[in-house]
Amino acid sequence: MAEWSQLLGELLYNIAKKLNSDIDVLRMRSVCSSWRSSVSYPLFYCFPNCIPIHPKVTGTSMSNLGLFYLSRRLILRLGPPESQQTGTSWLIKLEQDGPDMPHLLNPLTGNLVHPSYPTSPKIIDSINFQIFELAQEFVLRFTDNPPYTNPSAYTGDLYMEKVVFSSNPPWSVGTDYAIMTIHVSGKLAVFRSIDNLWAIIDEFISLFDDVICYKGGFYAVDSRGRAVVVNPSLTISEIANPIYGGDLKCLVESDGELLMVDRYLSTGLDEEPGNDHNDDPLVALSDLCITESTVCFKVYKLNQDLQTWVELKSLDDRVLFLGDNCSFSASAHDFSGCKGSCIYYTDKFARSSNEEDGTFATDIGLFNLESGNIGPLVSNSGCSQLFWPPPAWVSNLTI
Repeated sequence: MAEWSQLLGELLYNIAKKLNSDIDVLRMRSVCSSWRSSVSYPLFYCFPNCIPIHPKVTGTSMSNLGLFYLSRRLILRLGPPESQQTGTSWLIKLEQDGPDMPHLLNPLTGNLVHPSYPTSPKIIDSINFQIFELAQEFVLRFTDNPPYTNPSAYTGDLYMEKVVFSSNPPWSVGTDYAIMTIHVSGKLAVFRSIDNLWAIIDEFISLFDDVICYKGGFYAVDSRGRAVVVNPSLTISEIANPIYGGDLKCLVESDGELLMVDRYLSTGLDEEPGNDHNDDPLVALSDLCITESTVCFKVYKLNQDLQTWVELKSLDDRVLFLGDNCSFSASAHDFSGCKGSCIYYTDKFARSSNEEDGTFATDIGLFNLESGNIGPLVSNSGCSQLFWPPPAWVSNLTI
């Protein structure tokens, strides 16, 4: 019998194709160098790469606008090795669209965790620690440089800050799939592989704030808090009445329940970055810009039988993470120093002068649903270590 490290590459490849879990593929590649070279990491990243751009002008040829490919990122919780009695978990986003080394990203802001940072892990061998998948994030990207001079003229036509994807798992080439996002008009846009076309759903007048794939279906919430489900026929069914009050609605799944997080914003004037008016008591209005900051959140749980949102005053052990492209939840028990009933979110705060890596440049805030306390994450040192710097056991590892 051959040594496990000497197994034929074709056999290893066929075994890997039977694995439905991304984490299992990661672990398989970590066994040894021969297994790593036989099982390519993008094996389970074979997502659609010929998605047409929705035409901005009627009659515009699709071939002249370029194509999208679907990029998937994994939100992971890395735990210390089982042999290690104590240690803090680390929250990270993993991205790899090609054969190069995967990128580590801040799970909320998407900022790159650059390998040159002193505390950055150089290689993360997933067989040496515990790894848990918390969520998946999907982003549409151009397959190549757009074949026109002004790409923003077309990328703006399809609002792509949040993309949700659905297929019949496990994923395989040729399986029908669907993608939903929010069009620049605020309406829902759906792409179905069977049609190879984008469809704008004009059924509702209201503008939508967020979309989510929940229990295999496409759900959306509009700016008034009305929740809908999109049917395969591209019709919309209302499943919850509006909730008025907040400024921005977000959908997130938590422990099998569908939650809506209602964000309340405050607007004000702030000085444009780079302007120095230390000696000028009066700042010219032309140098000021309108800024928005988060002041509080309210959280609601969907009661689909009664078609209503039920307000929650506590999340108990659950913690919500509201990212730019993906929102997800976790148990506070899994993170040392983390408290339940908290919401981590992206916002604009004053930058710290001693940040070694800029990871919090677009900053992260922390809100406690029970107490109502809110503020920048950097002022909560125990909680900020969820993101940066990585625990010592991670820094000593060499994906």
